[in-house]
Amino acid sequence: MSNDLQLLWALGYCFFMLVLFLIVKKFPPKKINYYYGYRTNRSMKNEDTWKAAQEYSSKKSIELVLWSFVFPPLFYFLFPEYNFLLSVIAHTLLVLSIFYFTEKYLKERFSN
Repeated sequence: MSNDLQLLWALGYCFFMLVLFLIVKKFPPKKINYYYGYRTNRSMKNEDTWKAAQEYSSKKSIELVLWSFVFPPLFYFLFPEYNFLLSVIAHTLLVLSIFYFTEKYLKERFSN
């Protein structure tokens, strides 16, 4: 795959993830469930933690995915032959950090 095509695929991946997170923000789960939304033991303790977790994680997700748009152009100039791979890895690490930030937020806001 050419370097330019890798850049387009990497940006397209970031855009796709942004659309997914915007959908989750627009249509958050109303009740605690095991299928949709931010689901951890702490977030599913009660309705208050559930609602707070959904709001915070969707906001943080959009914030972090916007940061992920920095990686494809950066990797295009630094490592053009690995642009797509490195962009997906960097984006994945940002998405996984949502767990850390949301759990920290819930722990600080709710005593149990």
